[in-house]
Amino acid sequence: MLLLPLILFLLVGSGIGQQCQIATKCVTDYAEDQCWVTEQLVPNSHIFNCCPSCQVTSGETPPVTGCKPPYNCLPDGSYGPVQCKGDMFTGRCFCSDGNGNRIFGQMWRTDASQMTCACSRRRAEMEVSEKRSVTLHCTRSGDYEPLQCDNGMCWCAEPKTGQPTAGPVPESDMRQLPCYSTSKVGSQYLRRCESLVHAIAKIQQEQQDHGTNFLGNPVTFCDYDGSYGPYQITNGIAYCTGLDGEILGSWQVVSSEMTGMNCNCARDTIMYFPERGMTVTETCQPNGNYMPNQNVGNVFYCVDSDGYPTTDLLDQWPPGGCSNIISNSK
Repeated sequence: MLLLPLILFLLVGSGIGQQCQIATKCVTDYAEDQCWVTEQLVPNSHIFNCCPSCQVTSGETPPVTGCKPPYNCLPDGSYGPVQCKGDMFTGRCFCSDGNGNRIFGQMWRTDASQMTCACSRRRAEMEVSEKRSVTLHCTRSGDYEPLQCDNGMCWCAEPKTGQPTAGPVPESDMRQLPCYSTSKVGSQYLRRCESLVHAIAKIQQEQQDHGTNFLGNPVTFCDYDGSYGPYQITNGIAYCTGLDGEILGSWQVVSSEMTGMNCNCARDTIMYFPERGMTVTETCQPNGNYMPNQNVGNVFYCVDSDGYPTTDLLDQWPPGGCSNIISNSK
């Protein structure tokens, strides 16, 4: 299917509703049999309502649990995209999904006045609703990068809102976009980690097609900016890793016991706090998470998964430790 480069309109009832607001090409004719069992083909549903896509028709997104102060809450009771913790010296703001779960994107609190997390929130929502790998690129603060590509199409985006400013065009023509930069993007949109994930997936598919399943295949996770995620799995061991995929310190755990692993403490200790000229004073667990029970000499306190206190300074830890307090905090 090829859409001519002009503004398209679609009749809606007795009126005319604008559907495709910018020039575009749709390079692939989708067919119903290309959609998953739980999806159906929906016309004018992708790339600013210009192109068809497969949309989920069954299955539900996680329910909104209800946001309460002191969290930043939206009028519908969901969590705001930006959630801040700590004081103005060591405090940070993190991107959050609608249920208050931390997602990619953070800034130091003193620098976060213009933080929106619009890109991180949108990408997280798309990954849940569309059940596919999304390749929108977000900045470290959760905003949109100027050049965006997804599902074979590329366009320019306004960093704070994600609104398109040029395009979309097929990914092969991304160099024609005014937001394309050879020095920043290079010859391909996908970055090293993302390219590796695609290569591994292709190898695994070929192995399955030939009736083999090699358990030693590495498992790579990428963050929303295309860098390596906080942990990677090699030979059954999950290691905390930096943005370049290199192993951080000695934080590791066997992959069968990595449930809840986030490496927040490991990354803060090696990366984020040193960048700020500061030092992490809290203790990490062997898997790179923050130890919930913290103490300095005879002073005791509890921290959440981001390392911020959830109690006042105590003479002793609460009965049963800090686990009950942690489970009731985001």
